[in-house]
Amino acid sequence: MGLAEFTGLTPTGYDEGTRIERVSRHHRWDVDREAWSDCTNCGSELRLRDRHLLVRLGPGRGHEAGRVHVCDERCLAEWVGQG
Repeated sequence: MGLAEFTGLTPTGYDEGTRIERVSRHHRWDVDREAWSDCTNCGSELRLRDRHLLVRLGPGRGHEAGRVHVCDERCLAEWVGQG
């Protein structure tokens, strides 16, 4: 699947009102400090200066809109039940 094909899907663990609004390849370079986050799907620790996926979620009942980090397309597909 291409990244745009994940738009509109509901990730595992979210109610049906929460949808993926956008997925993009991402890396964050910060000269002052190293930024880390966990993959939303598998829990692996991600160093944000390394390439990964940034997923923007739309609000649903009980969940606020937000941005989460995912390792790669394989993890994203698993997270939305397509893998």
